[in-house]
Amino acid sequence: SLVSLSLIIPSPVLPPPGDIQVLLLTLDSVSLSWSSPQGLTGPQTFRVTWGCDGETSSTRVKDVYHLKISSLRPGEKYQFNVATEGEDGRQSRWVSASISTVLPAPDQLTVDSVDTTSAAVSWSQPPGLDHTQHHYKISYCCPGIKPHITTTSSPSITLCDLKPATEYSVTVCTVLENGKQSQLVLTTFTTVLPAPDQLTVDSVDTTSADVCWNQPPGLDQTQHHYQISYHCPGTEVHITTTSSPSITLSDLQCGTQYSVTVCTVLENGKQSRLVSTTLTTKHLQWWKRPSTVAAVFVLLAVIMGLWDSYATSERDHLQNSLNTRTTERDQLQTSYNTPTKERDQLQTSYNTPTKERDRLQISYNTLTKERDQLQNSLNTWTTERDQLQNSLNTRTTERDQLQTSYNTPTKERDQLQNSYNTPTKERDQLQISYNTLTKERDQLQNSLNTWTTERDQLQNSLNTRTTERDQLQTSYNTLTKERDQLQTSYNTLTKERDQLQSSLNTRTTEIDKLKKSLNTTTMERDQLQKEIERLNWENKGKCVQRAHLFICFLIHSFCS
Repeated sequence: SLVSLSLIIPSPVLPPPGDIQVLLLTLDSVSLSWSSPQGLTGPQTFRVTWGCDGETSSTRVKDVYHLKISSLRPGEKYQFNVATEGEDGRQSRWVSASISTVLPAPDQLTVDSVDTTSAAVSWSQPPGLDHTQHHYKISYCCPGIKPHITTTSSPSITLCDLKPATEYSVTVCTVLENGKQSQLVLTTFTTVLPAPDQLTVDSVDTTSADVCWNQPPGLDQTQHHYQISYHCPGTEVHITTTSSPSITLSDLQCGTQYSVTVCTVLENGKQSRLVSTTLTTKHLQWWKRPSTVAAVFVLLAVIMGLWDSYATSERDHLQNSLNTRTTERDQLQTSYNTPTKERDQLQTSYNTPTKERDRLQISYNTLTKERDQLQNSLNTWTTERDQLQNSLNTRTTERDQLQTSYNTPTKERDQLQNSYNTPTKERDQLQISYNTLTKERDQLQNSLNTWTTERDQLQNSLNTRTTERDQLQTSYNTLTKERDQLQTSYNTLTKERDQLQSSLNTRTTEIDKLKKSLNTTTMERDQLQKEIERLNWENKGKCVQRAHLFICFLIHSFCS
C-alpha cells in the first residue's frame, strides 16, 4: 500500500529586535537605539511605542535602528517598547525599557545680602518646568549642627536665626509632586562678625582716658575679645587687647588729639569692622602750680622773649631757607612716593597674572594627564574591539559552513521524500536514511544555534565596547579643547606679565633717580639745620649775657 506523508509548515515567527540602548537623555527628549533582529535580511520596519501615566504614543520607522523622541515631560518615568513589524502586519514580541527623563536642578545659586544672623539666597528656575508643578527643598547647616530643612515655591529665600561669624553650607534641589528630586546644588557663605556698639569716651585727663562700648549681640556663647588701637598724628599706633567692654588708656600726651578704634576678634583671628572715635587730652595748667615754679616760668618767658627779639631776623632768614628745602624735599618725597605706589600696583598686577598662570598650568597638566589616561583606555578598548571583531568574523564563517552542511542533508531529505511513494521496502530504507539525515541535521542545527548565540554575545560585547570607546573619544576631545583654551590663556597672561615686568623695570629706574635727588636734598637740609643750631647757640649765649645785664640794671635801679 502507498502511504503519503504530508508536512505542515507553520508561518515563521518574526524575531524581535535587540535590547534597547539609551544614546542621549535630556529633560524633555531621549534618543534610543536597538540592534537588527536575528536572521532577517533586507528592509526592516519597527513599531515604537512610549507612554506615561496612561498616555501612549507610537510611531513606525523603516530601515533605521535608532529614534529620537521629543516633547517629553521632565522628571517623568516612561515605558518604551520596540517590535519588528512584517509587511503583512505581523509583529514580533515587544522589547521594553523603562527610562526617566532628567529633572533639571536649580541654576545660578547665589547668596546676596549676608548679615550677622541672616542671609538671602536666590537661584534661577530650572528650564522646562513652566507647566510642571514643583517646589524647592533648601537645606542649610554649620559644622557640628543638624541641618535645617525648609521648602519654598519661589526661587529665593531668606535664612534667619543664624549664628554670627559662622560658615554655612546651603543645598537646593528641585522636587516634583511625586517626590522625585533633582541633583543638589551647593554653595557656602559666612555670616558677618558684629562690631562693638556705642563707642564712648569717659573721664578724659591730661595723660589718660577711659573708653567703653557695648558688647556685640549674638556673642554670648562665643569666645571673643576686643582689639583697641590708638595714636596721635605723627606717632606710631599703640595696640592692646581686653576681654571686657572697657579700657583705660594711659601714658598719653597732654593737650593732644587721639584717634581710637575698636573691633571684635574671635579665637581664630577673624576681626569685625572697625569702630572709631576721637578724644583730646586736657592741657597742663601751670599757673595752678606753686609760686616758685611760676617765678621760674616768668623768668624763662622773659629770657625767651629777649632771645626772640635779637634772633628773629637771622632765624627767619634761616627758617625761610629751611622751609624752601623742606618744600623741595616734600615735592621729591611726593614724586618718589607716586612711582613707588605705581611700582607696588604693577608688582601686584604682575603677581596676580603669575598666580593665575600657575593655576592654569596646574589645571593644564592635570587635564593632560587625564587625556593621556583616556587615550590609553581608548587604545585598550580599540584593541579588545578588534579582537572581538576577529572572533565574530571567525564565528560567522563557521556558521556559514554549518549552514551549507545543513542545506546538503535537507536536499537529500527532500529527494528521499520524493522517493517515499515507491515500494514499502524502499520506503523503509529511505525512512531510515531520512531519520539518520534528520538527526544529523538537528545536530548541525544545534551547533548552528550555539554558534549564533556566541556570535550575538560577541556582537553585544562589540557594541558595548564601541559605545564606551565613543564616550572616551568625546571626553578626550572635550579635554583637548579645554587644554587648548588653557594654553591660550596661559600665553596671554605670559605676555601681560612681560609687559608688566618692563613697566616695573622702568618705574624702578625712575625711583632710583628720585632716591638720589632725595638724598642730595636731605644732605643740604641737614647742613642748614646744623647752621641754624649753631646760630641758635650763639644767640642764646648773647641773650643770657643781655639778660644778666638787664637784671643787674633792675637791681641797681631798685637799690637807688
